[in-house]
Amino acid sequence: MPINRIKKNQTGFTLIELAVVLVIIAVLIGSFVGTLGARIDNTRISETKDSLDKIKLALYGFAMSQSPARLPCPDNDNDGLEDLDASVPPQCVSLETAANLPWATLGIGRGDAWASTYSYWVADIYSNTTGFALATDATGIGQILDSAGSATSLSDNIAAVIFSHGKNQYGSIGLDNAVRGGSPGGPAYADEDENTNGDSVFVSRPITAVGPLTEATIPVIFDDIVVWISEYELKGLMAQAGVL
Repeated sequence: MPINRIKKNQTGFTLIELAVVLVIIAVLIGSFVGTLGARIDNTRISETKDSLDKIKLALYGFAMSQSPARLPCPDNDNDGLEDLDASVPPQCVSLETAANLPWATLGIGRGDAWASTYSYWVADIYSNTTGFALATDATGIGQILDSAGSATSLSDNIAAVIFSHGKNQYGSIGLDNAVRGGSPGGPAYADEDENTNGDSVFVSRPITAVGPLTEATIPVIFDDIVVWISEYELKGLMAQAGVL
């Protein structure tokens, strides 16, 4: 009896079909990773902003607890403690120059969501150990601008500035005390460089990512998160508490 050989149809993916499937999978994975990365960034930004608000409260509490009233000096040697010199009366080692936030003196967390220490600037007349009063005037000592070289001042009567160097960490100090490098320089980083150039002028504006530059655009790379304490805000809270 003859044996019938049944020829079965062979089915499977062609190379083109496999390539299409792989492309679709890659697109889906890329979309997921991109969305996850954005969510992580937004969470870290939100956490850092919350921490900065708590730092402001701690600075108010410090000022109210001192007699005479004053804000703490910056930390220059990365030990978390405010640094006063040996003069009589003592002054801040950093006079109106940003250094590290004295987190240990304030009894708060040390760094931001990117494991960098916060930077801190304070007007000398508000950190001086001789204290300040309702009549103390910091007008023109420090400035908050909306961009480097801008004529638009957001505030020119600031008592203190606290800021995170953001995700790119340019000009920051890590929690391991490692000094991180500055920005690559150039007009695209002018706003970030303004916050680390050692003067009493700072930029605060929305975070912007890397983008195209033309002569008509302002610098587009900025992720510093900046808050400040107005002298009137400080004095108002202290007067309300009966300290001034």
